[in-house]
Amino acid sequence: MKSDARPLRADGVAAVVAPPSWRRLAFVSDLHLGDAAPRTTAAFVAWLGGAARRADALFVLGDLFESWVGDDQLEVDAAARRVVDALRGYARDGRALWLQRGNRDFLLGDALAAACGASHLDDPCVLQFGGQRIVLTHGDALCLADQAYMRWRAQCRAAGWQAAFSAQPLAARLAQAAAARQASRAAQGVQENWADADAAEAARWLHAADAHWMIHGHTHRPRSHWRDGTLREVLSDWDLDGAARAEVLWLELGAGGAIEVRRGAPAATAT
Repeated sequence: MKSDARPLRADGVAAVVAPPSWRRLAFVSDLHLGDAAPRTTAAFVAWLGGAARRADALFVLGDLFESWVGDDQLEVDAAARRVVDALRGYARDGRALWLQRGNRDFLLGDALAAACGASHLDDPCVLQFGGQRIVLTHGDALCLADQAYMRWRAQCRAAGWQAAFSAQPLAARLAQAAAARQASRAAQGVQENWADADAAEAARWLHAADAHWMIHGHTHRPRSHWRDGTLREVLSDWDLDGAARAEVLWLELGAGGAIEVRRGAPAATAT
């Protein structure tokens, strides 16, 4: 079911205005779901059928899947179909579901969103909730120090590159994605060597959006960063097939109308 939140553009930045009925929101990112992560995929599907349903809206801030070569992937990807069915079940009863593209699944299209009962979320986007303007982004565009990735990002987000890639047969695209994943794992090495979000660039984004909060993923370094009166909440990735790690960020309006922030394992509810 489509969200009743109002999408708009303000100050040049896409925005979503939460309706008064929203009291509790859930945020996740970097789930990297698929056949190669059966435990993580099963845990996310179970969470969608349980604790996630206490949220009025769920925001997936990129990298729902380990890779995505086009919405026709759904025809041959049983794990993805299971995830899509669970997302559709979550949204069926009137809950809002928003999907943001990440660096792994930037080719998520309208057909996939429709199959999930979801709305696309621009990157970046401003969420207006509880009297706050909160910048939502996957976070990869903030990692300025990773110059090789930034060059690749500019290339693969170009309409011409995407048209040429999407014109290839599905099998060829899947093979290229598998090779790219293998090369990426070899290049990344240990997590400590990954580029982090640039704090000054994040501050610039917040100033441009007239916001004091930001929520993002991508870096796999969950933490609350305070800087000059601003808060940057970094989401955890999900990896229950290797590192036994998964986390949900909850925003809830308290009795006085202030936003309360909680982090917890996916089995935990926001209470």
